[in-house]
Amino acid sequence: MATVVLDRLLGCDGFRVESPEGLLGWVEEAWLGPSREPTALAIRTIDGRRGLLVAGEIETVVLERELVVIRRGGRLLELDVPHVETASVEGVAVLSASWQTTGEVLEPPLPPGPLQRALLALRPWRLAPPPRPEAERPLWQLVAVLYLSLALIVTLVIGLAFLVARLVTGNAV
Repeated sequence: MATVVLDRLLGCDGFRVESPEGLLGWVEEAWLGPSREPTALAIRTIDGRRGLLVAGEIETVVLERELVVIRRGGRLLELDVPHVETASVEGVAVLSASWQTTGEVLEPPLPPGPLQRALLALRPWRLAPPPRPEAERPLWQLVAVLYLSLALIVTLVIGLAFLVARLVTGNAV
């Protein structure tokens, strides 16, 4: 695993997670190791399950497309239910939350069908690729917007002229 990929893991919250077989889900959060470096990602699969993706299972991170790609044959470990514990430190209650894996490997979810893909499209901030920034619109779009704007202005001026004529004379002709 390259150090570059490890550095990129920290800012991956919300990124799509894909394997060579297709879409798996999205990153919920990065998990840090003992020396505060990112060592794994908590993943929410498209079928609602939660898993842990260890950094060694990641092939690449594409920041521009907000995408994390799992290497071929990569494993996603099943996460157990989160636990919250309360401790008292110098008379102050301190909460601690933790997740653990069950040790089981999650089977990848089935690829989304047409209906599920449409439902996922309703949440573009989760799974859809980010829109590509374009420097400018294509020429045909600029011309179409220009003609539509001109037609709207002409229609409004003619309508306003008839309205004024009707108000002044009582007859629009």
